[in-house]
Amino acid sequence: MAGGLPTFLGVNLVTPRGVVVHQDTNSILAPGELGAFELLPGHVAMLAALKPGVLIIGGKAKYAVSSGYLRIDPANKVEILVEQAVASADVDVELAKKDLATSEAELGKWDKPLDGDHASLVQRVGFARARLDAVSH
Repeated sequence: MAGGLPTFLGVNLVTPRGVVVHQDTNSILAPGELGAFELLPGHVAMLAALKPGVLIIGGKAKYAVSSGYLRIDPANKVEILVEQAVASADVDVELAKKDLATSEAELGKWDKPLDGDHASLVQRVGFARARLDAVSH
């Protein structure tokens, strides 16, 4: 790149189990804690918190992701660090529906103080919904 605008984003989608995606792309649509946002080449450096939802890379590749963080640096390298991620093509719809029903039922019966267990349960509900949303998009 000889002084021109960048033409791609270098993306790494990573979970504690390892790299899920390592590719160059022209855009990313991410589920931010404060609302969905899009990154294009030349985006200002930033760090954003992610909530469970659908991550779209290059307008085509869809991934269900749990909560985590996204960082883009001045060199257009994007690191997406999440607890869980699954490609929409790999989602087990029946398992996601079962997980959603089970965790929503548990959440509906919650009568204890809001603690770490409650937060984990909310995350389970969010990731189950994200998997179903990734398939339905």
